[in-house]
Amino acid sequence: MDLKRKSKMISLRVSAEEYEIFKQHYPSHGARNLSDFARLAMQRIAGESLPSSESLQSKVQELDGRLVALEACVARLLKTDR
Repeated sequence: MDLKRKSKMISLRVSAEEYEIFKQHYPSHGARNLSDFARLAMQRIAGESLPSSESLQSKVQELDGRLVALEACVARLLKTDR
């Protein structure tokens, strides 16, 4: 999730048909809503779809913690099997 505060706004008009199509498809593309769907599409076009370094660092820390917990569970399971 992008934690940077969004301060700029872009507005666009779409036809009723386009709106319904976008509304049907945004969940399958990982978007939370239509605004997120449009943001993701523009980021992909602009080549900015990679997460920020802060976001990556946070995710690595989260995964590291989960890995440590998983290793502890595996170690406990191995002890109980003996």
